[in-house]
Amino acid sequence: MRRQLPGSSKLLLLIVCCLAGRVQTNAQQPVWAATGALGTARTNHTATLLTNGKVLVVGGVRVAEPCCTLAEGAELYDPATGKWSATGSPATPRYDHVAVRLDNGKVLIAGGGDSFLPFSNSAELYDPDTGTWSRAGSLREFHTFHTGVLLNDGRVLIAGGLAGESAEIYNPATNSWSPASSMNMGRSLHSMTLLPDGKALVAGGLDFESDDVIRTSEIYDPATNRWTLTGELTGPRLLHQTTLLANGKVLIVGGGDALAPATTSELYDPATGGWTRTGNLSLPRIQPSLILLPDGKALAAGGTINSAELYDPATGNWSPAAMPGEMRFGQTATLLPNGKVLVVGGNVPFGPVLSSAELFDSGASIITSLSAASFGTGRLAPEAIVAGFGANLAAGTQTAIGLPLPTQLAGVRLRVRDVTGTERDAPLLFVSPDQINYQIPPGTANGPATLTVSSGAVGIVDIARVAPGLFTANVNGQGVAAAVALRIKADGSQSFEPVARFDATQNRFVAAPIDLGPDMGMVSDQVFLVLYGTGLRLRSAQSAVSVTIGGTNSDVLFADTAPGFAGLDQINVRVPRSLAGRGEVDVTLAADGHTANKVRINIR
Repeated sequence: MRRQLPGSSKLLLLIVCCLAGRVQTNAQQPVWAATGALGTARTNHTATLLTNGKVLVVGGVRVAEPCCTLAEGAELYDPATGKWSATGSPATPRYDHVAVRLDNGKVLIAGGGDSFLPFSNSAELYDPDTGTWSRAGSLREFHTFHTGVLLNDGRVLIAGGLAGESAEIYNPATNSWSPASSMNMGRSLHSMTLLPDGKALVAGGLDFESDDVIRTSEIYDPATNRWTLTGELTGPRLLHQTTLLANGKVLIVGGGDALAPATTSELYDPATGGWTRTGNLSLPRIQPSLILLPDGKALAAGGTINSAELYDPATGNWSPAAMPGEMRFGQTATLLPNGKVLVVGGNVPFGPVLSSAELFDSGASIITSLSAASFGTGRLAPEAIVAGFGANLAAGTQTAIGLPLPTQLAGVRLRVRDVTGTERDAPLLFVSPDQINYQIPPGTANGPATLTVSSGAVGIVDIARVAPGLFTANVNGQGVAAAVALRIKADGSQSFEPVARFDATQNRFVAAPIDLGPDMGMVSDQVFLVLYGTGLRLRSAQSAVSVTIGGTNSDVLFADTAPGFAGLDQINVRVPRSLAGRGEVDVTLAADGHTANKVRINIR
């Protein structure tokens, strides 16, 4: 099917002017501030950032002394209000489980303890759209004190814990688990980090069989389903934390062996497969929080002591940060879209479990980047269109006119430095004091990339080869698609029809019915849906792109770059006649296993 681009001028205006001022950030001195308290005290729980910017907290222990009373239910934190609200409860209370946000926006929780004994092999899915949970198959082993990570192909790897060397893979497409090859040795209370090349690094931990603290590390390759030993840590560690830095190296902090908590920190270099010492913490930390900040530094906080420190990759040194309000152990830390870090719950060592939460603000001027199509948090693809939000980003407002896109507007440049150290100017579509719409530069490598705006703002984006998003008529990533219907009659004549209309009473676009026409066999009208998105052009093949309409598989006839616009992708899909009369239905697109935001159309 020949690609076509109707309504191009209006569509470009839609993209360029989307949601100005949606997110506000302001620079200030580094500080901790209390925010809303949980409804239930929790430690050893999980916290997961949702695509809508809220944070889902699940499970944990609410009474640790004497051990252990589980914290039931789940709660949502809204950064806009600083308050928590209850949401649907998982079927099984659990602690020390794994929580991973999938590409489709749902959250997978797996394993953990559902009582002191036995442990759980169940898994569940949380749907943010409905606030409800559903079953996600059963693990083959009882994993607790294990780790998990979202792989680049959209599957989830979990490994170790009380299940020893066992590893398993969750496939969202089939909602089922399958065994992965086993690690070279059993380990629990270890760390797992996804590397820029898509492999997973596990390090340290405890061998439950021998009671030895481990200093080895190994790498899982999803392409071969094999684990390979890599460099050894300079010392054994358990209950430590890791984070992938913007230079592609992995920072490991805290933990240690049972008798000697560590002040040391180390760096793993994927290029050499070796670990090297870097700066020392001022104090030892067991199970601290460790978060990569938008300015490229790493924050270590809590972990049996009430202090925080900042690691600067440029110097390899740690420096004191502002002191948190409370001492915490077993807490969670989540980087919010506005650049602040939300620290939740935990317990005072040998003391009470906490319901309090705090926010750390580094004081840096932040640019927060979201897909300009879906407006969801998460990975961004090279060449994708991005909306960046902040404060005082530019002194004026300017829109790009024509191609190629400029790399300077209103006197402002935005530079993107990837994990290889390559720095590129981002092509710019629109610049204003509180928003910059830009394109991820072609060739940007997978992994964390740092953003630097010439006006002083900084940020971090996570780059992946494919990260699809679909544009919507209301320019918020939700509701009716920013699309058109193409009708081809038996005589070959073609016409374009809108799929959205503006409803003045609701002050928004609503779905306009698509009439498939009478069923006249071979001479029936053929109707195609022309969708627009970003972040999918680097898919492995057109056959790797799938679309369902109302749950029905639809033929994808074209999925590639849209002509005439930088960063814009086009997907042409046949609308099955079996959908006639269905009314409003969801349209779901996936590319190389990565799912875009759902959009809606109406079929008469």
